[in-house]
Amino acid sequence: MEPVLKLKDICKEYRRGGAPFFAVDHASLEVEPGGYVNIIGRSGSGKSTLLNIAAGMLPPTSGVAELGGVSLTGKDDAELSRIRNDGIGFIPQGVSALPALTVLENVMLPFCLYPHDGDGEGYARLLLDRFGVADLADAWPGELSGGELRRVLIARALINRPQIVIADEPTSDLDVRSTRDVMEAFAKLNADGTTLLIVSHDLDALKYGKRVYTMSEGRLAEGNRLAL
Repeated sequence: MEPVLKLKDICKEYRRGGAPFFAVDHASLEVEPGGYVNIIGRSGSGKSTLLNIAAGMLPPTSGVAELGGVSLTGKDDAELSRIRNDGIGFIPQGVSALPALTVLENVMLPFCLYPHDGDGEGYARLLLDRFGVADLADAWPGELSGGELRRVLIARALINRPQIVIADEPTSDLDVRSTRDVMEAFAKLNADGTTLLIVSHDLDALKYGKRVYTMSEGRLAEGNRLAL
């Protein structure tokens, strides 16, 4: 079975003080259809850099990133934007809702960026209902709690029925109860067949996934190496 996401020998090199260093150092990863992969690691380990490469938002210095067998490397901005919009539901770290749009409009935004068939508003309302925030459709993002807003962003990530949902520290700014609600929402998505790749520094998140990798100094290794 072809992986939904394949990263092969990915490197991302920067220069610091005139000397080169690898934010991502020869990392490889495959996420199978219906998979739920957690990447854990301490701050500065390269997790977010790797995730941005996986989402097609950052080009690697070397290596290959593929989504559904289609290479993300070597594409121009217009091609990558369309691939990301249709194939990847990305949930960035922190608050990323547009404050001048209502909750419903925020969820519908990826659907409206390119022509799509179907009832975008109807599906957006269905997703909001699924995550328990249907009554907030006409509210503004600034009126929502952190947990409510994160569930809205999950709904937005699903609006185009992507091949994979990628989330960067989705619970980093939430309290214990909101964290549990969000992680349980991810677990239910995965149980329904949604493929997930989640970066977190929260070891409690591991109980919700199927596979775990640890990132340290740019290197990716399978297993929970933080517990060693």
